[in-house]
Amino acid sequence: MTSPDTSSTLGRAARAWERLRHPNRAHVENLKSRVPFWFVALVLFSFAVLQIVLNPFGFSDLTQRYTQDISNLLITGPYLYPASGRDQITVAIIDEPTLHNLQMPWPWSYGAHARALNAILAYKPKAVVVDFLFVDQRNDETLPELVDAIARFKKAGVPLYFEAGIDLPYGEAPLRPELAKTGVAILDPTIEVYDGVVRQYPTSGHCFGPNGQTKGRCLSLALRVYNDLYPNHPLGALSGKLELVWGTKTAPFNVTFNDRSNTLPCNDAASFLPRIYRAFFDKQTAVGRCPYNNDVPVEALMAGGYDDDLSQLIPGHVIFYGGALQGAQDKSFSPVNGLQPNVFVHAMALDNLITFNGKPERNMMTVGSYTFSNQPAQVMAIVPIILILSYLHMRRIRSRRKTVKRAERGALVEWFVDKGVENLWYWLAFFLALGIGLVLARSAGLSVANWAEDVFISVELAAMLLIGVPDSFWGYLHHVAGGRPDDILPEAT
Repeated sequence: MTSPDTSSTLGRAARAWERLRHPNRAHVENLKSRVPFWFVALVLFSFAVLQIVLNPFGFSDLTQRYTQDISNLLITGPYLYPASGRDQITVAIIDEPTLHNLQMPWPWSYGAHARALNAILAYKPKAVVVDFLFVDQRNDETLPELVDAIARFKKAGVPLYFEAGIDLPYGEAPLRPELAKTGVAILDPTIEVYDGVVRQYPTSGHCFGPNGQTKGRCLSLALRVYNDLYPNHPLGALSGKLELVWGTKTAPFNVTFNDRSNTLPCNDAASFLPRIYRAFFDKQTAVGRCPYNNDVPVEALMAGGYDDDLSQLIPGHVIFYGGALQGAQDKSFSPVNGLQPNVFVHAMALDNLITFNGKPERNMMTVGSYTFSNQPAQVMAIVPIILILSYLHMRRIRSRRKTVKRAERGALVEWFVDKGVENLWYWLAFFLALGIGLVLARSAGLSVANWAEDVFISVELAAMLLIGVPDSFWGYLHHVAGGRPDDILPEAT
């Protein structure tokens, strides 16, 4: 025999099941207006977290990287990124015309590299980074000349850095032992490539000593060079990765030198609106054809004598000595310059560090003494937007309950009011997220790539509120749980 309590429970469950299957739409509509603030915020927060964390259809990655590219090309690069770093860096390049004009086959002898380095040293640079790998144990009697060149740099007090070979297939030393024994600084040249495009830069890499690789992690190439050369502006937090800002104001020397060679111009002239169109629909015509940093051919150095251009571009500059040779497989795409040698990636990373005084944009957010990775940072950034939108949505609901019934208003006026509120609501969400993102970029070092998704999500949240998703969800759940419109007290007037 069933007890009264059990019978009552079964009866309530049966009625709830019936309301679940066949809800009373009039009751649900009435209960929607009683949705509480915490429920609205919870629904929006849950949707935002799921989209950020689960990355459905790769939406997060696509949004971040696409927005980063467009920002570099149209906003950050041409208008917000200063040339302070560019004016302190020069790249000395060995390219195909250099080999042809000098009638020198590749690979060069150690002695030829020594002559190029000695020519750079004669102009008194701030430092030199060698972007060539010297790992092959080939017979070359000019090797002592390169060893002597390293000694000259030490004597002159000019920092000299060599890059190490990484993940070599046959167990070669990261740098030829004869060169490593000189005590020259050896750095990890690893870069970050995402779908063939370089947008980030590592903050750490392998450590190297005179006898090869050592244990632990050391600063990556650009960070090590910056840390040694700019002690007055120490590096900020080093967790995560650098989000590279690619400048678009091509170095004046590159523009002039390119014009002399009678090739296509470095940048196609276009006003702002056509440039926007090209960036979105014809990106290949929007990117530049010349490197951002000063690019001088090694041919000019090897020629000897005094050169007016070199006397402006090398003294007091950080020099990256590298190659741009066909078939070298040492090139990557940048968002603003297309395919270019990886030496320009290292130069751009150092450029960012100099420009931002050691505190470049990162894929992390630092608040006080705490550092948050990308996804938690995005979640934290979306919280104030959710609270503000939820608060404004609740005001709309309360205002709607207190206003005159819709039937007493003209249909045309009602339509215009609703459309106006709808458009303003979308723009409010957009600019609210944009404003919070800019504050985070300025105060917490979070790059545009890591908060841009919140802008798109905020518009989605605004759309959810406009069509009443939290309200409908609450009204339905409340109705299934037994809530009745008769229980709702009239509003106090």
